[in-house]
Amino acid sequence: MPTGNVTLLEATKSGGDLQKSGVVETIIQESPMIEMLPWMAFSGNALKHSEEGTLPGVQFRNVNEGYTASWGSDNEHFWGVSILGGEIKVDKYLVNVVGTEDDIEAKQWMKLGKANAMRFDYEAFKGTGSAASKGFKGINSLISEGFGQTLSMGTNGLSMSATGGGLDKMDEAMDLFKNQGMPDAALLNRTTRRSITSAARNAFSGYSLIDVGTDVYGRQVVKYNDIPLRIMGDGINSSGTVTPILDFDETEGNSDVTSSVYFAKFGEDDVCGLLGQNGSMSVQSFGELETAPQRMGRMEWYPGIAIFNKYSIVRLTGVLA
Repeated sequence: MPTGNVTLLEATKSGGDLQKSGVVETIIQESPMIEMLPWMAFSGNALKHSEEGTLPGVQFRNVNEGYTASWGSDNEHFWGVSILGGEIKVDKYLVNVVGTEDDIEAKQWMKLGKANAMRFDYEAFKGTGSAASKGFKGINSLISEGFGQTLSMGTNGLSMSATGGGLDKMDEAMDLFKNQGMPDAALLNRTTRRSITSAARNAFSGYSLIDVGTDVYGRQVVKYNDIPLRIMGDGINSSGTVTPILDFDETEGNSDVTSSVYFAKFGEDDVCGLLGQNGSMSVQSFGELETAPQRMGRMEWYPGIAIFNKYSIVRLTGVLA
């Protein structure tokens, strides 16, 4: 895969490995996060990024006076990636009895690609970067460390369909994108999306707040105020359990049945995916094992998440069903 700031879909088009291209396409189809993120490839195990800190001083002056020189400062941050992958095995019995070897192996590769997408999506939000999880830091951890912004729906949460508040908070969250324009997407669960579309359709307005767009595969995507509402479904946690990523399991005040909506702007200076080892993704098929009548394959890549500008993502918490 090439270096540079490109989407995975564009990156896989440049290679001649059809098997790898098929796995990557499956990953993209299963994950709106991976589909939308631009990916920055780098060598080594960490990426250094400089953020503007303090500005140099400026002054007015009189004739024959000079200036006091100053240089300002930059803040340096280091972003890392983790190793993600898995293995497949195809028993010769299935090949001989059920179907052809290529068909069965292709099906296993598709399942492995889907599992990689679900594991990445979960880590992209819930990852802590701990040694126990072996993963990277996700959006929640990065926002809590000051690399993003948080806005609450209310003391004890609020539904998007609530009169006089729900959609107003959406607009307030989008207004937090200082000098960033509008967000590229709102990431949420299915129930919240239905609440938003219902409230927007019933709102008294001179124009419609709801529209329909498409993703990179031409599939319909609902938009609110021209912002795509992208659904984050199930993910796979560090224990290997399939679980909802953005469920109503968060606490806001006295309510422990709230969720969050994430507004994000994607780009090389905003929210970006990282790929270690110059964007390498290994998809290998091996021959029959010596220890068993099975063919084995292995996939491995090195993903991570970076938020280069704290004004490029807002977490709207306390969303009730």
